[in-house]
Amino acid sequence: MKSLVVYFSRGGKTGRVAETMAQQLGCEAVNGGKEMPDVSGVDLLIVGSGNYGGTPHKAFNDFVDGLQQGTDRRAAIFATSGGLEPKCLGVMEEALKTRGYHVISRFDCRGQIMLLNRGHPDEDDLRKARAFADELREKMAT
Repeated sequence: MKSLVVYFSRGGKTGRVAETMAQQLGCEAVNGGKEMPDVSGVDLLIVGSGNYGGTPHKAFNDFVDGLQQGTDRRAAIFATSGGLEPKCLGVMEEALKTRGYHVISRFDCRGQIMLLNRGHPDEDDLRKARAFADELREKMAT
């Protein structure tokens, strides 16, 4: 199974989670805000973003627009957020669906925003990110 983690992050919190997942899966993590990754041949595309007022990072839309239209592709999504249940996950899922991706799973964890959630994502958040990556591996094996 070939996986790729693409993330969009302003302050680095989402990047920490992305790198943790990629390491657990033995794949690459690419900052989609800085470069357009090659997703050809990828069996599972894992996309993450910070939650910015209920929407993903502004570069996310350019990334999705650059994806080739297809059918029966699989993706997973994740977000870091200062609040509860990041609304950007729904936006991300719908955008990926328009390009032919089926979102098989989603994950979110706390991210520090100003003085809220200081120190997040913390080691417990990263442990949960590794567990999420393991669950994705299991889903793709069946």
